[in-house]
Amino acid sequence: MKIKVKNVFIFPVCVLLSLNVCIANDLGQADSLLKKAKITKVEDESYDYILKARKIYQEECDENLLNVRALVGLSKTYQMTKDRREAKLYILKAYNLEPDNPKMQKEMGDFFYSFQEYSTAIEYYKLALASGLLTDFETNLQCAKCYEKLGDLENAQLYYKICNHVNTSSQQVSNKLNEYESKKHSEQQQQEPKYKYLYKKKPVTEEQKTEDEANEIIEEINGAY
Repeated sequence: MKIKVKNVFIFPVCVLLSLNVCIANDLGQADSLLKKAKITKVEDESYDYILKARKIYQEECDENLLNVRALVGLSKTYQMTKDRREAKLYILKAYNLEPDNPKMQKEMGDFFYSFQEYSTAIEYYKLALASGLLTDFETNLQCAKCYEKLGDLENAQLYYKICNHVNTSSQQVSNKLNEYESKKHSEQQQQEPKYKYLYKKKPVTEEQKTEDEANEIIEEINGAY
């Protein structure tokens, strides 16, 4: 009897583990398709990857409505095709399941960034930073990009510096910081001639000396009366 009971419990566990592995593999395949869609330069090919990934994410969502990873992936496919309504629908479903998860907060920031809503994106990125992603390179980088898009170059440079502290090997960040330093140096050089001109002593010509002396004599004469 013990052997039978043991077998009864082992079988469902094995099936469950097998199903989890299959789901993980399918979602991994969908994630890979999205990466290919981002890097390919052929528009039709990119769209084909997106649709294939969307189908996998949708199938997983149909099987389990609480699959956060599938919901986020599905939202990303709609973000990439600029369908804000559908993208928002799925990202909110995912967020409502894990509102305190900093990674989920970053995903919300990514959603708003993809639709150029940079001020709202910053709010979610900062929430993610405060909730546990303080030293996360990508989250800080997204903050820098948002501030840059909004024209707030001071804060953009600040977050690029944080990124550089987190990952000193990032060429992208190094280039940005060099760009800001170069721009700052150029602005200083443009200002210097203006101030130098204001305080520079001009050489006095003989004609000017004569005119000054004449004016002094006239002032003295006028003063006498």
